[in-house]
Amino acid sequence: MLSYLNPLPALPQYRGPHKVGTSEFEIPISEIPSASTVPDERITTIKFRIYYPTVREATSKESVYWLPSPQKQWNEAYASFMGASERYSSMMSSMLNLWNFAKLPVVRDAPLSSPQQNQGHPVCIFSHGLGGNFNTYSSIVGSLASCGVVCVAIEHRDGSAPISFIKNAKGEIETSIAYQKLSHAPNTRVLNARNAQLRVRLWELELTYAVIKAMNEGKQFTNYAADSRQSQSVLKDQLNLQPGHVSWAGHSFGAATMTQFVKSVFYHEYLPEPPQLASNEARTKSEESGEQWDYTPLYKTTASSALVKQVTPESPVALLDCWTMPLRGETTKWLWERPMPCYYRQTPSISDVKPNMVAIMSAEFYKWTDLLNRTRSLLSKSPVAAVEAFEQQKKRRESEAPSIEKDETRAKNPVPELSKEDQDVPIEHSPGSSAASSKEHSPARSIGYSEPGSSKSSSTSLVPSEHEGGKIDSTSSTEPHLYLVPQSAHLSQSDFGVLFPNLTKYVMKAVEPEKTVELNVRAILAVVKGAGLPVDSLVNGEDHILEADKVGGKERWVRVPLIDA
Repeated sequence: MLSYLNPLPALPQYRGPHKVGTSEFEIPISEIPSASTVPDERITTIKFRIYYPTVREATSKESVYWLPSPQKQWNEAYASFMGASERYSSMMSSMLNLWNFAKLPVVRDAPLSSPQQNQGHPVCIFSHGLGGNFNTYSSIVGSLASCGVVCVAIEHRDGSAPISFIKNAKGEIETSIAYQKLSHAPNTRVLNARNAQLRVRLWELELTYAVIKAMNEGKQFTNYAADSRQSQSVLKDQLNLQPGHVSWAGHSFGAATMTQFVKSVFYHEYLPEPPQLASNEARTKSEESGEQWDYTPLYKTTASSALVKQVTPESPVALLDCWTMPLRGETTKWLWERPMPCYYRQTPSISDVKPNMVAIMSAEFYKWTDLLNRTRSLLSKSPVAAVEAFEQQKKRRESEAPSIEKDETRAKNPVPELSKEDQDVPIEHSPGSSAASSKEHSPARSIGYSEPGSSKSSSTSLVPSEHEGGKIDSTSSTEPHLYLVPQSAHLSQSDFGVLFPNLTKYVMKAVEPEKTVELNVRAILAVVKGAGLPVDSLVNGEDHILEADKVGGKERWVRVPLIDA
């Protein structure tokens, strides 16, 4: 049976035109300037792996294994993460030993290739989901690197990784942070715990960006990743860190993290008011609704922070299977109600604009109706109004069919058949963008739109009437694109589907995980190009990305409108 499940899992070569190098970093936080409070005293370092394009002749005698060291402890942690009891964890960890031999198709500590057009390499920072680490999305970030993007994959120490080891100055493991098991029920206790994890993740993103920026300026840090031999000067003056040019991407909890992060930075000057400072009208409304305000932000930056200049409406953002549940807590509500920064883009004409934000859903997450609708709301111009519209639709369906089970939390939304009308075209010419009617799939079409801070928002709404980008102008911005990849699973957007294709095919009904990864990579490349950054395409004989791909006679892309007509 084990041979049927791939006894020696392997990762395929990346399909971009560049060879890929990688280096591991673990930097002590004491060397990173930050005004933020350390959210967990156990976390003394930040840990990340950089994937980058290298020269064709680069070689290394040392391999980089997919499962980090120490592998025995990682296997035990994964066995526990997968739900094995203490009795069976040793047996399961022995089975998992099979992936100990999987290697990243990279060159360790290789030189960085020269950037295109002397603009510096585009940079993408990636956040992992539950059960992930800085290696588990190597198929995606490595493929991006093979197309010319320098990717920084963080390993979060918030209890979302199966385990994460923290080293000291001697390169020895000083402590570890184990996986935190929490229910998926969105009750107050769970939401508070997830928000505590988000607090750690946002802080780590700030410090990681600070390190990457400093390295680009030539600063050297102590690196506790003892086996790394990479000179940090390899990044000096090689990265494109102009405002709005860094891409922010993540999967599942990582996608929620990036949503919260870019909004936290973009709206940093417009925090909710404490109840005692709120207007009488706002206080009355809050008291009548029974709402309890928690106006303490999970993350707050300063006006002088380099992040404030970096995160702009032009910033490319890619959300893979965004898990919206962590964004439903009281401490995240005030940002949930705000539109994504891309709606503030200012362009001469919408016909000249290419989307710089995309969200991709697996069939597994698409079937989760409540999550699908919250994702569509998140991406809409008015998230509050969108949620209200979906709730009204749900009540209408329940009243029309009272005999049908009303719990639509999971697996109630059928994956659509792919007809001619469902076929997708390149992102530059998809419905709702410049080449089509921008009103056809507009969030305003069915629910109308109220400016932020209007009566449709909650009493905690504090959104700028004037921002660096001004008010939202539907004639000069493009909405995010949302796509479904049929016959795909949640794990298909990570290395797990690629490592165990037969398992995902027969257990999760997901086909061709390598193709699913490729589609996600092309989507991210599309928004990077949409922001005007020079990157290469995957080497597959195609001139465009986000075009219709045929697998088994069916198209793999389905464009999902943000609001139903």
